[in-house]
Amino acid sequence: MYMSDIKYFHLGQFFTKRALIATFFGIALVALTEFVLPWLGILQIETLWEWISPATITFTIAIILVSCAIAKNLVSSIFISTAAILSFYDPYSTVALKGFIAVVIIYMITAFFAGWFATMRITGRTALLVTGIVIGLQGVIGAGVSMVASLEQAQNNFHQNSVGIAFGETIGGFPVYDLIVAVFSAIYIVVFFILSRRKISAEQTGKKKEIFGQLLIFLSIVGALLFIILSHVNFNQSTAVSIFGDTNTQFLNSIFAKTTAGGFMAVQLLNVFYILPIVGFVIGIGIALIIYQRASGTTNFMRLNYEGAYLTLNIAPFLTICAYSYIFQNAIGSADFFYIRTSTWFTLFTEFTNLLLINFLVAYIVFLIVSIIRNIAKK
Repeated sequence: MYMSDIKYFHLGQFFTKRALIATFFGIALVALTEFVLPWLGILQIETLWEWISPATITFTIAIILVSCAIAKNLVSSIFISTAAILSFYDPYSTVALKGFIAVVIIYMITAFFAGWFATMRITGRTALLVTGIVIGLQGVIGAGVSMVASLEQAQNNFHQNSVGIAFGETIGGFPVYDLIVAVFSAIYIVVFFILSRRKISAEQTGKKKEIFGQLLIFLSIVGALLFIILSHVNFNQSTAVSIFGDTNTQFLNSIFAKTTAGGFMAVQLLNVFYILPIVGFVIGIGIALIIYQRASGTTNFMRLNYEGAYLTLNIAPFLTICAYSYIFQNAIGSADFFYIRTSTWFTLFTEFTNLLLINFLVAYIVFLIVSIIRNIAKK
């Protein structure tokens, strides 16, 4: 096999110049953003707290997305994500509630899929099928988590503390809105499945489809951020303790706020569990246009490259609440020590959504700059 034939699981690819340089800079930068800057309190900009949380904005996810997508190798993804995990800064003096498992899940999942989706050399038909399934499952996850939270009336903890929050309302005890999102997600998968079955071969002139697809991805990220900024309500540390309890608030502070007195927010106009799926639906359409461009229809081979990184949406927070759920923690005998309360799910997804979208935007800009430089170099 030629070294130019990039394969994600081929260990020899790690020793290529591209992978080594991306890994080196990735490790250095995640250590900077995940430990040094939060430790020094440099990223805590209080004027931003009124607009968006977490209290400390870190760009570790963006670095993982960019470096793993460029490296295109499993070993690189493991090294970069491990460096991010070991650099994790906890504002508390104890290690009891560091949320270390959550950090492992978030960074490992992000690094693996960012590298893998960027590396796969597949036909346009297969790329459409993968995109449809992955994006559709995000919607099913969002609807499922929302359904459980609604049935347990987890939103009541917010309302009792005068914090308005959108949730998947039920009609006669039936989660209608969650079912609608789940059904639409299933339809989305079916549509992409049908598109992936069609054999289309057409010479592409120019890059109109790819440019429009990139624009859709950009607008979905920016649009979601603006929506959250314009439709949220803030609440402070004491209110958070009243809603989640002290241990859950410390958990959120440790993995997101990076401070012991972080501010949080709740989205009022749209159930937060639906935001990333909706963003994903638009991103999926943008990626489909890019696929049609690069595969000259659906029959030729292509790579998703940087765009594959945007397929890593709400899988990480879902696995986090599963790992810290009462059921699992009780099964391993740790429920008396700590578990994530159902009401905490709302804020966990809100903080993760905000952080992910900000990092997506940064990654988008970096990917754009890299693409421009590559095009200039080729000329």
